[in-house]
Amino acid sequence: MEQSVITIPNDIRFLQAVQAYTKEVARQVGFDGKDIEMILLCLEEAFTNVIEHAFDPGEKDVFQVIIKPLKTGLKITVKDKGLPYNPDLIPEFKIYSDIGEQTESGLGIFLMRHLMDEVSFHNLGREGKEFHLTKYIPAKNITEYHTPEELHPYASHLGEKRQDLDKKIIKIRLMEPSEAVEVSRLFYRVYGYTYSIDEIYYPDRFRKLIEDGKILSVVAVDSKGEIIGHTGIKRDSAEAIIGESGIAATKPDFRGQGIFTQMLNLLNEIATNQGIYGLYGRRVTFHTLSQKTGNTCGYRDCDFNLCALPSDRIYKGIGSPKDRISVVYLYLPLVVHEKATIYPPGHHRAFIEAIYNNLSIEISPSSPDGIGHVNLQEQSSFKIDIFSHLNRADIKVYAYGRDIIDKLTETMKMLFRRKTDVINLFLDLEEPATVILCSEFERLGFFCCQCYASSIFQLHIDTSVS
Repeated sequence: MEQSVITIPNDIRFLQAVQAYTKEVARQVGFDGKDIEMILLCLEEAFTNVIEHAFDPGEKDVFQVIIKPLKTGLKITVKDKGLPYNPDLIPEFKIYSDIGEQTESGLGIFLMRHLMDEVSFHNLGREGKEFHLTKYIPAKNITEYHTPEELHPYASHLGEKRQDLDKKIIKIRLMEPSEAVEVSRLFYRVYGYTYSIDEIYYPDRFRKLIEDGKILSVVAVDSKGEIIGHTGIKRDSAEAIIGESGIAATKPDFRGQGIFTQMLNLLNEIATNQGIYGLYGRRVTFHTLSQKTGNTCGYRDCDFNLCALPSDRIYKGIGSPKDRISVVYLYLPLVVHEKATIYPPGHHRAFIEAIYNNLSIEISPSSPDGIGHVNLQEQSSFKIDIFSHLNRADIKVYAYGRDIIDKLTETMKMLFRRKTDVINLFLDLEEPATVILCSEFERLGFFCCQCYASSIFQLHIDTSVS
């Protein structure tokens, strides 16, 4: 099914018609009664928000509802070009024991975030704003495929002779989509429920990502045919030219034998043959072996993500940290990158140039003559991703507007109220205004901790220590 774009007058009377159409699409996608009710309720909340907040009283205008069927569910986008509005700034909904104190403030956003699988708000500047709602068809979790005994964390048998373990490895090869259940089981037994990619715990969704080319997977198989290791590349689409390598898990008994290195080398070869320009990987800082393995395979350090993960991560056979976990990013160019013109802030220029040199990427650092030579739009365009399970927020700026400082200040206040531990601000090094505005952002409390090979510059706030 193709996506549908419905242009609607900002009149609440049209809600029922849009819901009726959405209900039929949801039914054809594969949803049943209860899930369809939740989808329609959340659509009503998003629809009503636009009517009530995007336009002045009595103003006549139109907005769009975009309904996109997915192989694994349904995505609804509500888009308007009305008044600036950010649902994240609405006070968090609270349930009071005294019914007399109860209010409905924030209830709509609360319902959407709890009834849908993915909810996000996108400020598009002059192009308006979008509210994205995604619901997945109920899929079996890996715990529904196996008994608790079959999913028990791996026991270590490192007392066996190393040569006996070596004989159990027979090949490193591409993963078959049909092996999604077994790989999901591997991740569950290694990480429990702490791995950051949710789809890995839903074999049907994981298999779809592989079939759609969004994940390329390599496995290590022992002499009995059991998968004892996995690593892969995750991309936004099958056409994406930059991918993230990782999705790595190895059965404890087989660690330290170079299995991950062999899988990574095959993965790099596959990526090159498929025309991927470069790969980046993330390695937790307390697991130094994974960093060294990446370096052995040609990856070069380019980034330090401070306090990126909470301390509840589990790494069987490695240990669990006591504090928030920092992450090192590594990058592997698979082709010779074209020379890039970037605009590094003067007080960070030396280390940014050093990172590009380390990656063997040629750059032409430039600097605008002044704020008068920098083009600022009327309104900023940025996206806020709130990762509740990580207690972290990422703000990605796509276009600088004259309102950028005010908007960021409002957003930060909201995130502070939520007691967010870490706030990351992503800036574009190919945008001249970054040179001018970086110092302004640092006055808000951000400090520099990252620079990616993709010309993205990152500032950071760790509110847990500030």
